[in-house]
Amino acid sequence: MAWWKRAFGRSRGAPDDADAALRGALLHVLDREYDEAERLLEVACQLDSSSVEPYLALARLYRTRGEIGRAIRVHQNLLLRKDLAPDQTVTILADLAADFRRGGFLQRAVAAYEEVLSHDARHRDALTALVWLLSEVRDHTRAIEMARRLAKVDREAAQRAPDEATLLIESAEAALAQGRNDEARRAAKRALRKAPRAVKAWIVLGDIEAERGKARAARSAWGKVPGLDRRAASAVYPRLESSFAAAGRAADFEAQLRKLLAEHPSDGHARLALARMLAVRGEIEESLGELNRMLEADPDDLAVRAALGLILLSEGREAEAAKSHGELLSVLERLGMLRRPESLR
Repeated sequence: MAWWKRAFGRSRGAPDDADAALRGALLHVLDREYDEAERLLEVACQLDSSSVEPYLALARLYRTRGEIGRAIRVHQNLLLRKDLAPDQTVTILADLAADFRRGGFLQRAVAAYEEVLSHDARHRDALTALVWLLSEVRDHTRAIEMARRLAKVDREAAQRAPDEATLLIESAEAALAQGRNDEARRAAKRALRKAPRAVKAWIVLGDIEAERGKARAARSAWGKVPGLDRRAASAVYPRLESSFAAAGRAADFEAQLRKLLAEHPSDGHARLALARMLAVRGEIEESLGELNRMLEADPDDLAVRAALGLILLSEGREAEAAKSHGELLSVLERLGMLRRPESLR
């Protein structure tokens, strides 16, 4: 048995020194023996009730175990003390805010972190948490303010939090969902000034312009995506196809796809979009030809196999469709996607 087990033991004996109890609790936490760690922390609190640290450790243990109510009560009781040093007050407030956040009380967490900032305007953890929390509660204006403040305090921490462009895109999406199209457009434009290559911003701007009835502007925004990220372009091809078709310009969309494929013949997303467009237009053999060429290059492409099967079914070619779906099932089995999920019991 290790020396620390002899010193602090698995027995129910209690150390007569608060520091010894704290050290023992730490070792039990590292060993994930939380019940024994809790017992020793309670002993430490009894032996040195004037010290803040044992109570902080106990509350953090409660939070680790998911006992949020108990953690909150410990922190709130600590804040009632009259003998706290300024740095202790800040630490307790930050821990209380973390309790609220862990418990899903987002608005209370925001308020607690803002109180931390009222004591320490450059508190990195509070600023970082507020960027995320304010984004979650859709207060993007204040989230952007916190992101700017965080960047001044700690650039490395700011890089791990949502940046201003990301927050502006989220703001644009939220405004669009609520029908505030002009506000959404301003936010998307601001995001693109910050990050001109932000694919999501171009997609959102296209959605906004389409909602405003500006089909040409929408196509222009969506059309930027293939040049920035060919994989992400799969999200805009259906939008572009629909918009060009509504304008009676389906041939222009086909020309755009063929131009992309001439520049990048291996662009599977563009070729799949072309095959689907040809099928809609009734050029079934040409569509199937494109799909089969893709399968020759990558037999495991599930999206292509699914599209092939659907087109064959829609044309009433049941025998070919059945063969296609059988091949799809074989690929799924080979990729291990037909295995039964492991039981959680």
